[in-house]
Parts: sequence; C-alpha cells; structure tokens
Amino acid sequence: MKDEYFNTAETRQLLEHSQLSQFEQIWALDTDWFEPPNYRRNGWSGVIKYPLTDSNGKTTWVFIKRQENHNFKTLWHPFKGIPTFRREYNNIRHLTNKQVPTLTTLYYGERSRDGKDQAILITQSLEGYQSFEEFFADNTKEIPQRSEIMKLAGQIIRKMHDAHFRHNCLYAKHLFVSCNADNTDTIEIRLIDLEKLKWLPLLKQIRRNDLSRLIRRGEPLIYNDLKKILYSYYRSGQDLHNSTLASELNTLLEHQERYQTP
Repeated sequence: MKDEYFNTAETRQLLEHSQLSQFEQIWALDTDWFEPPNYRRNGWSGVIKYPLTDSNGKTTWVFIKRQENHNFKTLWHPFKGIPTFRREYNNIRHLTNKQVPTLTTLYYGERSRDGKDQAILITQSLEGYQSFEEFFADNTKEIPQRSEIMKLAGQIIRKMHDAHFRHNCLYAKHLFVSCNADNTDTIEIRLIDLEKLKWLPLLKQIRRNDLSRLIRRGEPLIYNDLKKILYSYYRSGQDLHNSTLASELNTLLEHQERYQTP
C-alpha cells in the first residue's frame, strides 16, 4: 500500500523538476543527515535539509523527514500503530485550517515494504526565522520589537487553544520568529514540533498544561516576556485576566526560582 499527498500542483511540479515526485525517489536520496537519526526498537527516523530548484532556477530549501517502523499506537490502531509523521502531517493541516501559523507541508507519503512501515514528510524550511531560544539567547541585546513579539506569541497560542489543541511541548525552541528590525508590522511567528499536538475537549486543562510548561521551561525568555505573553493571551478573545486560571498561572510565574532576584 502507498499513499501520497502534494499540497499543490505547483509543489508536484517543483518536486518533478528535482526528480523527487515519487516516494521511491525521495526515499533513495543519499545525502548527509541534518541531524543524527533517531533509532528506537526496530525503527528509525531522520531528517535532511535539501534544495529544490524550479524551472526558473529559483531554489526552495526544504526539510525531508524519513522514517521506518517509527510508529505510535492509537485507539483505532492499538497494536501496530501508525507512522508518527502521519500524526505530524495531520496536525499541521489542523492548525493551518484554524489559521494558526505553523510549517508549510509540501508532501506526505507512506507505504508498507517488506513488512516495514515507511513514511516521508517534506516541509518548507523557515528561512529567515529563528527560534525564540536563539533569537533571545543574548538578553543583554536590545530588541525594539520585543514587546510586539510577545504580544503576537500570546495571540497565536490563544488561537491554538481556542481551537481545542494542546501543543504538549510548548517551549521557547518551538516558537519561531521573523522580523524586520525597523518595522514591527513585519513580525511573523510560527509554531513547530507538532508531533504531540492533541485535540482535547477541556479548555482549562489545555491552557494550564501548555502555559505552565512555558513558564517553567521558557528559557531564555525573562519574567517580563512571559508577563506580556500571558497578558496578551488573556485578552485575545474572551477575557481571562480575572479567571482562576490566570491567578494560578500568575502565581506560578511569580514563584519561579529562576526569576527571583538575589
């Protein structure tokens, strides 16, 4: 069995021009890994960064993720499970449909070969973006757009939660930002690493889980950064700034040891 999905006809043409329009061609790519593959049990998962060139010579950088027998079990597939990339692909589509900015998926394919489940996910590289972890690494550096970045981050996280999706790994390294130093109107933020994204019915549980994790493990964000993210979050949509949840999160932030002055 083999299933393949292209996000647009233009993407198919781009991959065809690079001779990568078929699962077998992509799977057979022989190039250095972007990072060491992850091996577990009888499977593995790895990623490469690769340039696609169109008929006009324009280059688009993409990440090509390949995996074999790297599955997770679901209610409908309790024994064999399904490829983790299928979950990531579906989660990207879910957030995109809710206008939550995330990765752009170009291709997804999976097949069974010799009793092994193989999957490929291709996403467009976030060229010109940096993770919050990288962008704010030097907290002595003045960043004029810092407040606007935090405000937008709060709005985007709130939009994800209002759609009943919990990220489950909401750390600074999974928030990516692009901005022009002279123009706050050009700020863009993307949420990445959606393998554990999950739809849940209870909004309070979703909000508390993700936001408390960001507070506890938001390095290198500082106290004022997180205050601004929370302030923006509470006021994006139904006002939550007087809610029990807001009181709990604000107390957690106030008592985090890493924010206490000596």
